[in-house]
Amino acid sequence: MPDVNIILGPPGTGKTENLLRIVDRELKDGTAPDRIAFVSFTNKATDEARDRAKTKFNLTDNDFPFFSTLHAFGKRQLGLTKTEIMDKNSFREFADSYGIKLKTITLDWDGNGIITTDNQYLKDINKSRMQGLELDYYYNKANLDYPWHDLLWAQQSLEEYKHQTGKCDFTDMISQYVEFGPVPPIDVVIVDEAQDLTKLQWDMCRKMWKNSKRVYISGDDDQAIFRWTGADIEHLIKMEGNPSVLKKSYRCPKKIHSIAQEIVNRIENRREKMWEPRDEEGEVKFHSYPGTVDVSEGNWMILATCKYMLKDFEEELRYQGLLYTKFGEHPVSKSLLRGVDAWKRLNDSEEDISYNDVKAIYSNLKSEVGVTRGYKNLQTIEEGKSYNMENLVMNHGLLNTGVPWGVAFTAIGDQDKSYIMSMEKQGGLMADARINLSTIHMSKGGECDNVAIMTDLSRANRDEMEINPDDTNRVFYVGVTRAKKSLHIIQPQSYGGFII
Repeated sequence: MPDVNIILGPPGTGKTENLLRIVDRELKDGTAPDRIAFVSFTNKATDEARDRAKTKFNLTDNDFPFFSTLHAFGKRQLGLTKTEIMDKNSFREFADSYGIKLKTITLDWDGNGIITTDNQYLKDINKSRMQGLELDYYYNKANLDYPWHDLLWAQQSLEEYKHQTGKCDFTDMISQYVEFGPVPPIDVVIVDEAQDLTKLQWDMCRKMWKNSKRVYISGDDDQAIFRWTGADIEHLIKMEGNPSVLKKSYRCPKKIHSIAQEIVNRIENRREKMWEPRDEEGEVKFHSYPGTVDVSEGNWMILATCKYMLKDFEEELRYQGLLYTKFGEHPVSKSLLRGVDAWKRLNDSEEDISYNDVKAIYSNLKSEVGVTRGYKNLQTIEEGKSYNMENLVMNHGLLNTGVPWGVAFTAIGDQDKSYIMSMEKQGGLMADARINLSTIHMSKGGECDNVAIMTDLSRANRDEMEINPDDTNRVFYVGVTRAKKSLHIIQPQSYGGFII
């Protein structure tokens, strides 16, 4: 049996850096890089560990065959190719073939294999498998509100489709590895974000380290907020090994740490751990309404438990003309904003503009305003050169100059047009977005100077809190601990919110 080390890392205590130091130490002590496995939910963590080791020890990617996500590890050990794995088109073909309703499907190739879809059957089938439960047991346990035979038929149809096409899905990469995948010669296994492992993924990890000497398990059960996807947090809470706690947070100041402790102390089922804030006071403010949060300066995360709860905040940002991202995406195309900005400079000041400016203009102009046929592909434009209005008209096919951008550019709805006009008044068309709207779940692993958190709960959230308050407390614990300097708590705007 390997020596199992459990590293518990409260928010901002440097879990990833600690794991990187472990990799450094193992390599210095003579462990061959191809006998170290570093597995995580995203390529970001594994790539960071690999790149650091490559630089420090003069190694290459090929020296680290086992630095990967769990799914990529399973795929490699099973010898699967990408064409053998179901992608979005495969799922749509399956749905069409069997008459299953499927509008949206997203497959997280870079992460833990979560299927995001509007089809409840597919979600429940995948969840039951990741939890290691028979489908009928899962159906009764989850108290699902649709007929059992519908779910069974969907499962049988999916298995039939995979058999006929010779394809497997994300979960198969794990389950098939557990069943018959080979165990490579690995001396050291490092597992990141262990609180989010499902039962099936735990089974995979245990098989991986079957013949290993040392195992390092890093995570924090207090930040286990993906139980709804099948995460088995009980496993980490009850796991036997050599425990240690990273005790110093480099993120959370004292006042924010105090709020975090109030929330975490409400969690009954947890591993006890104490941690210290960084040596600054920080700031905590309470607000009655979202509109009282001043986001005019600094970097911000605006967090809520559900996407729709961010609507009011988004409308206020649009009214103020403040550039923001929502779930990492810009509400208006960056290409369009660049095109509008360049068009204004070209028309208002006859300023020279760059190749990329011209590209943004040409790609967004309406056809009736636009560019002479044959010029829109920019074949006459050279990168690295600048262009003025006269040059573009005379030599590069530009037409109808002097037309306002609201008329010149296509695909601008009234709401976006109003938003861009507000941004113009702020002088910020090409500014970097300082504000990101996100759900708490999507913010996990991130941090920001200033965080505003909405405490409203959906009806489903309220029902869940009555059944399992620990999970709700974990969600808000994660939310408040994203803040590095100031935390702004917005009181519930409806009945039955979370009380901080």
